[in-house]
Amino acid sequence: MTDFITTDNLRWRIEDNTLYIEAVDDGEMKDYVKDNQCFSPWYTERSKITEAIISDGITRIGAGAFYDCYKMERVTIPESVKSVGFQSFHNCEKLKNLTFPSGLESIGDYAFTFCASLKSITFTSTQPPAVGKNLFETFAESEDMVTLYGQGIDSDVFNDDTIGPNGKITFEIGGRSDNITWSIAEGILKLSMSRDKDAKYKPYVEDNVCSAPWHKYRTGIHVATLSTGFKNLNDGLFFDCTFLKRVEIPEVESIGRQTFHNCRSLESLVLPSTVKKIGDFAFTFCTSLRLIHLGTPWTPELGYHMFDTVPGAGIITLKGTGWNDAESLNEKTLGDNARVTFDVNGSSDNIEWVMRDGVLTVRPIMGGDGTMDQMVENNVCSAPWHKYAIGIFSAILEPGVKNIGAGAFYDCINMSDIDIPLSVETVGFQAFHNCRSLRNITFQMNVREIGDFAFTFCTSLKSLYFLSIESPEFGIGLFDGCPDDEEIRIHRLGWMPKNSNIRNYKMVKFVKIGE
Repeated sequence: MTDFITTDNLRWRIEDNTLYIEAVDDGEMKDYVKDNQCFSPWYTERSKITEAIISDGITRIGAGAFYDCYKMERVTIPESVKSVGFQSFHNCEKLKNLTFPSGLESIGDYAFTFCASLKSITFTSTQPPAVGKNLFETFAESEDMVTLYGQGIDSDVFNDDTIGPNGKITFEIGGRSDNITWSIAEGILKLSMSRDKDAKYKPYVEDNVCSAPWHKYRTGIHVATLSTGFKNLNDGLFFDCTFLKRVEIPEVESIGRQTFHNCRSLESLVLPSTVKKIGDFAFTFCTSLRLIHLGTPWTPELGYHMFDTVPGAGIITLKGTGWNDAESLNEKTLGDNARVTFDVNGSSDNIEWVMRDGVLTVRPIMGGDGTMDQMVENNVCSAPWHKYAIGIFSAILEPGVKNIGAGAFYDCINMSDIDIPLSVETVGFQAFHNCRSLRNITFQMNVREIGDFAFTFCTSLKSLYFLSIESPEFGIGLFDGCPDDEEIRIHRLGWMPKNSNIRNYKMVKFVKIGE
């Protein structure tokens, strides 16, 4: 038998690949890690350890106690242990299960990081321990999931902060509420509709407080499935399910208020062809959402501020014929900071166009002369992409396009930039009317005419660059509706305008390129 080695207030030995640890004095294990450097007394022998047995009397598992014990598969933890230290089980990649005693009071930060094989943790205490941050942090590509068992073990304890980046936990729980039977296992929330015909639809959110019975286990929900029989997705059905990544939706008729609020891991949704209504705030703060496919041939009744989100959030593509009536998607229905676009295309006699990922690309069609039609009359725009204007964030005109037609970008309120090729010679009447996000435009050397009211209500416009050798002809009312107290700079090659239409604006300043 291998002799015990006494270190600080414990004795330890390794025999037959098992690490035995016994208490000396108070049994409080020291901390053995700092700045990701471990100095436990058995650290240099860690490659031999496949099991650890901690004897009764040890009251604390020290920080880094089993740091990098990459072959360790099992640990026996006695009733005397009350706390688990920082990074105690870091990178124990073969450890599969852990059971903590009834007296456990606390678990330190990063305790189970990169434990790639860890499948379950059982807490036998009558109340949950205090837990640190980023307990389960792991690799981005990891699909490993840890099931947590115990009284009071739920999302109030294991939340976004305590789980940590890329960590995945779940629970095994279930029940019946009103007309819905539900269960969570292996990260899947299963919802089944009861056969009780008298059971009524119940909203699950009011004043931003969610009452869904599975809400307290929301951080353990990664996939959700619903049985047939659901006519509606209840208000707040998946409220704050921040780890929910995929949902299978049956043929429901409506999506409720705040149904997917704060589902920050949700990347795409397929809505069935039966949907007739989408409620207020339905997809708010779904910061990873990039695609919603709607199969209806009609546009549903749309709620208020459906996509409210954080500044700078990504663009959501709305795909399917159900979004074709895109004029119903306006600032009121979309909401604050929302950015949506469409996956559409079309053509005319002279040009073809496509919208992808928020970019409108216009190119000459084979056999056409590259001329855009005049697309506005009496303040009504007929551009083929006008109904999708709110989804245009930038535009590219490819070489061969001869002009920017009247009203071409009318009401493209989110378009922040545009690429104009050398082939463009004229800019039409109201071409950029109400392009409120457009800041700078560069016109190439062949541009010879800018039409009337070309930049009306371009409230963010700061600079126009003209690379032409001579002054283009400038129409009237170019900057009507632009702020008088915000300077607009006209950068040019030394010329001054042939007429006074552009010089009469007090906010316009002429700057020679290169100065």
